[in-house]
Parts: sequence; structure tokens; C-alpha cells
Amino acid sequence: METTQTQKPKFLKTIKERIEEKLDYLEALLGTPIWPRNIMTRTTKGQVLVSSDKSFLRRLEEADFEDCYVATHSEFNKLNNVLEIIFLDFDNKENIASAISDALRVAQKVEKEYGVVPHVQFSGSKGAHVIIPIEPIAFEEPQKEKSFLAYMQSKFETSNLDKQILGDFSRLMRVPFTINTKAKDMPWKGFVKILVEWNGKRANLEKELQTWKLKKVIEESNAAQKPVVISPKGHIRKPVQILVERAEQGIHLTNNQRVAIALEYIANGYDDSYIAKIFAKQDDYGSGEKTLYHIRKLREGFERGDYKPFKTENLLKILEEVDG
Repeated sequence: METTQTQKPKFLKTIKERIEEKLDYLEALLGTPIWPRNIMTRTTKGQVLVSSDKSFLRRLEEADFEDCYVATHSEFNKLNNVLEIIFLDFDNKENIASAISDALRVAQKVEKEYGVVPHVQFSGSKGAHVIIPIEPIAFEEPQKEKSFLAYMQSKFETSNLDKQILGDFSRLMRVPFTINTKAKDMPWKGFVKILVEWNGKRANLEKELQTWKLKKVIEESNAAQKPVVISPKGHIRKPVQILVERAEQGIHLTNNQRVAIALEYIANGYDDSYIAKIFAKQDDYGSGEKTLYHIRKLREGFERGDYKPFKTENLLKILEEVDG
């Protein structure tokens, strides 16, 4: 009996073949126009702008498909303040199953509320990402887009939701089927896996948009009636003082420790340049531009009311953190 050539079994397909098969899906998920858009890989040394599928795949292949990211916002959407994606990041390095469980529960909540099955993927390391496509919303300015995004992200808050990215629409998500090198030695080899496929629908957030606008009007009205109080400088709590001493000694600080210092000083009236100099002896400080960028983002969140200094009990826990 003659044998005919059959399709290669799914488990034997290369990473490139899997990504190629899902390109149309990925492009529809992230909104149109898909390109130009920033991506990043292990070999790009930062974000680079790509303008086609061919360029995208070439960059991924050059990196052996390791640590590959794609921006959730296209350049078109950035320039026009258009929101098409609600991105949620659930992380728990001590309990990966808990983070994934949160992501799946949120996905079910989204489906029940909006009729949209969102895209859910295992990040390859310590958690999962949920991407909720929405009907495009154009905002007058970036600040309003950030505020609404933070409002929507907060609707799905769990203990494992990364709250530090609330309102940040310029995010990178790992490309499905690529390798997260942070977990390359784990049994799953750092493989970024789709857990739930998007059903092709986009959530209509008109009701939430109107609620958010009303909330902002009330907040602005209340703020106008309150006297402006500027916190005097110098009221830096002891745990933060200890962290500052470590920073000045060149001891490596975790992300939470850096955020704790920045928010404490922002709340006490210090300017960005002063705060940035605290981190000058950190091994990744460089020219300081990246540090200033993150401080400005925290200040924007603080001024919106999204961020505030850590409670003292949390500061005491943060003091004990050490990067793994």
C-alpha cells in the first residue's frame, strides 16, 4: 500500500512553524494596524521597531526564539491615544499555580461579563498574562488613556495581579511558543504556552467609560474643594532610610525596594532628579535616564491616585527581599 505524506504532528513542529501558524491570530488579537510596532528579543539589546511579519520573524529567529516580546500597543495607537487592549499580568514566583489560577478565573469573569474569551498565556516562568481585546477607544490625551486603563485593570485585581503596571499601556508581552530563559532549566524549559485562545470578539466598554468619566468629574470636584497641602520634606520613615543607606553603599536593591524609596520621596515633595541620584551606585544605573523614566511614571501614578507609599508593615517585609 502506498503511503502519502501527512501533516507533521503538532508536537514535532518547530517554534517558527508554530508562530507562523498563529501570526494572523496574534495580529488580530493585538489590533490593527499591527505594524509598525516595537518588539524585543534576547539579541536586540532593547526595543526595536519592526514593520512587517518578515522582519518580526527574522528578529525572533536571530535570537533562537529566546526572550521574545511584542508591544501590546502599535505605534499608530500610541500616536493617536487609542486603546485596544487591556493587559493583565499575574505573577507569583513562590506559587505559580496560584497566579495561573487567578488568570483563568479572571478570564471566566471577562467572558461572563462581556462575552469575550480573552487570550491567556503562561509566561514561561512565574505566572500568566491575560489579554482582553476591546472595541477601540480614542482619548484626547495619553493621561486620560492611562487613567481609564488603570481603572479597568483594577476591576480584575487579585493578590497576584502586578499592580505596578496599572495604567501603563506601553507594555511588552511574551510571544507565544518562544522561550523564557529565566525558566529554561525547569521541566517545561521556559516554554511560553497559550492556555486559552481568544474567541475573536472584542469587549464593548462604553458603559465602563461613562462610569469612569463620572468618577473623574466627582474626584475633580472634591479636589477643588480641598485646600492644597504640600508635605514638608524630611518625613522619611526609618525602613526607607535603611533602604537609602543600602542604595548609597551600592547594595543591589529589588524592584519593590526601589519603588518604596521613590514613592516615599515623591510623597514628601522631592523632585525627580534628587530621587534618581539615590540610585546612582546601583549596578544598572548607567546614565540615569532609565531611572528617571521609572520615577516619572511612578509620579504620574501617584498624582492620579493610583500609587501611594507602602504601609509600614509592608516596608518591613520589603526590607528583607533579595533578588533571586
